[in-house]
Amino acid sequence: MDKTETFGMLLIIIGTLTVLHHVCAWQRLFDLKDILHHEFFEAIFFTAGITLLISNYYNKRRSG
Repeated sequence: MDKTETFGMLLIIIGTLTVLHHVCAWQRLFDLKDILHHEFFEAIFFTAGITLLISNYYNKRRSG
């Protein structure tokens, strides 16, 4: 694994931990009153991590 894959996985893990924290603390998967806090960061972490992993996969596939 290179740096991009590691960072992508780290972002996905942080997003997952944020979801678990939200579920454990408030017993809900999402909360409309709190949407600009937890849910916003969850979406950013998941999106950035998945995008990094997909782009790294296609760059490796194209060059190799």
